[in-house]
Amino acid sequence: MPVSDTDHVRLERIAAKLAAARALPTLPDAFGVDGHRFDLGAPVAEAAVVDWEERHEVALPAAYRLFVTELGDGGAGPGGGMLRLLDSCDDEGCQPGHLALPSPYLPGPRYFGDWEQRYEDPPGPDRVFLRGTLRIAWHGCSLCTQLVVTGPARGRLFNLDIEGPVGPYVAEDADFLAWYERWLDEAVAGYDVDWFGERLPLDEPALVAVLAGDASPQRRARAGESLLQLAAVSDRGWTAVAEAVSSDEDAGVRAQLLFLLQWPPRDRYRRLDNAEAAADAIARYARSRPRPDLRALAELRRLTFADVAPELSSPDVEQRRCAAYHLAWEVMATGVPQHVLEDEAGRLLDDPDPLLRSHGVAVVRRYDLAGLHSRLRRMQRVETDRWVQRWLS
Repeated sequence: MPVSDTDHVRLERIAAKLAAARALPTLPDAFGVDGHRFDLGAPVAEAAVVDWEERHEVALPAAYRLFVTELGDGGAGPGGGMLRLLDSCDDEGCQPGHLALPSPYLPGPRYFGDWEQRYEDPPGPDRVFLRGTLRIAWHGCSLCTQLVVTGPARGRLFNLDIEGPVGPYVAEDADFLAWYERWLDEAVAGYDVDWFGERLPLDEPALVAVLAGDASPQRRARAGESLLQLAAVSDRGWTAVAEAVSSDEDAGVRAQLLFLLQWPPRDRYRRLDNAEAAADAIARYARSRPRPDLRALAELRRLTFADVAPELSSPDVEQRRCAAYHLAWEVMATGVPQHVLEDEAGRLLDDPDPLLRSHGVAVVRRYDLAGLHSRLRRMQRVETDRWVQRWLS
């Protein structure tokens, strides 16, 4: 999409806001601000950007390209600050042709914990990781933000943990300039911007409305989380979150909001009384549903083998995948006889679905199921799926 006059107006507005932020008598207490102090690096010359695009066989999204060529490259921005364009594609992910391959990630709920096995190549010397995307910012540890350069979500940004189960979440901002200006506004206003982009780009009344009536449970939960990231939350906002913990029709929404009200502790949070009793009530509700909500039970740290076992026999492959993932990584199977675990793991190892076989290998490793070690050795000789091979090795 070509740059419009409106884009230039937005860029000028951002430049003015940066200047105003630099002129504040006291810098906001926001992550990363002490390092960049709202200063940007020098813009990239047009010729250098053209050369970069030719080398990587892509055209940068228009809003981002305008920003780095006319306003600044690197410096002030979310996390530890914006990465410079020339530094944003120098890690293991940027193999030749990496950026020209389409990214599969789309707006919507956060991708589940097994996202990497579903959408990415396994680690190795020729790995193409997070194809079609450019690293924009680090937020500490292995949390980062990527800009989609190629694919259906071109121009959008997503957050993820590149070394953990927290999968991609595509922010709702329409493009880079909208994302960046929102960060600037929220940082100056005193919002919680530690991992910027997780919050919905809405004000409190709109967030309360989403929490009360949006069709998507994941978006309702994110609206509640977004309310808790505001610089100040009104009584109406707190009431909306508290009511959702006890009455949302989705157990996962209840569980996630209860977790947020307990951890991490923040002075601005109001804690619920009797949190343990609330967790027990949500767990009972999660188990009473026609399909038990395993993710809610995991969030509550109340997921058991008895919850997972029936789902492992479901005719629905996605239900089996979800249950197997939880068994491999989140269930505490204390007191479950080893032969029972071996039976379930053995069925996973025999499944035609490679993702389920991978989870089966992980179950054997986690619980040290010695009776299946010889099965794993046989699989090493015949397995063809690269992710299953990696787990076997």
